[in-house]
Amino acid sequence: MKTIAALFAGCVITSVAGVVAAAEFPTKAMSIVVPFGAGGSTDLMTRALAIEMGKSLGQEVVVVNKAGAGGTIGTAEVAAAKNDGYTIGMLPVGPLTTQPNLRRLPYGADSFEYVCLVYSNPQALLVRKDAPFRNVLDLVAYAKKNPGMKYGSSGAGSVPHMAVVAFAQATGIDVVHVPHKGDSDNLTSVLGGHITTFVTHTAFVASNADSVRALGLMAPKRLKEVPDLPTFAEQGAPALNFQVWGGLAVPKGTAAPVVARLEKACQAAVASDAFRGQLAKLNTPEAYMGSKEFGAFVLAEFDRNRDLLLKAGMKKE
Repeated sequence: MKTIAALFAGCVITSVAGVVAAAEFPTKAMSIVVPFGAGGSTDLMTRALAIEMGKSLGQEVVVVNKAGAGGTIGTAEVAAAKNDGYTIGMLPVGPLTTQPNLRRLPYGADSFEYVCLVYSNPQALLVRKDAPFRNVLDLVAYAKKNPGMKYGSSGAGSVPHMAVVAFAQATGIDVVHVPHKGDSDNLTSVLGGHITTFVTHTAFVASNADSVRALGLMAPKRLKEVPDLPTFAEQGAPALNFQVWGGLAVPKGTAAPVVARLEKACQAAVASDAFRGQLAKLNTPEAYMGSKEFGAFVLAEFDRNRDLLLKAGMKKE
């Protein structure tokens, strides 16, 4: 009995110590791991966010770039970090919801506690500006008359790839995937007539308005940044929702009070003028989800992309 009582007392002391430590969090500097190189849009957004979060938390928040393997190296590092809240990841859709479904990785979507979503960029379906298509249904009609229509993407398993897979399944068209390294290569191919269409973010449309035209937005509603671009559903096409998004997460098992503290700081940072200004510079719409909503969203996206990859014949290696 004395042994049982001692064990119980030890558990209580450990639990109380954990609660006290969480209540005092943070007591030192924190880091946000960005799984891409410095200077990109995700990095720039994270740096603006880190400054504002630091103000709320009363501690410095340092951005650390850990690029490589499509973002999976940095994401794996976050998953393996100590679950004390001092290592945070800015984790995008690809490393979280497609890469783990394409190959074996030391983490999955359930390897994290989710803090907040901080950006989400709806995707648009593009064609060459002088193409005869005026809307999404025009392209569907063309594809049905011309089976094997080629489309580009920024790589197998990317959001643009998944978006067209879903589009083809929903409309019953036969398309051929031509993966590219990025949007600049897709642009070259569509202008050269090597592909008919590709999917990318709306900011690309604005910066290449003399070369391409967007047929429809893959989002539930129009964006204030491009108010004249109708959604798929508005045009009578299947309602599709594909966005390039990212948010903060910490290793699984991080104490709930610590996650809540980070969530509160994240919410304040996302609402700040400085962070909103950075989003505007990057032509990225404002977006936010709290911890519970973001966690459910990630798991749903993980399952959806797994099913799309299976239907596209892409199995985990």
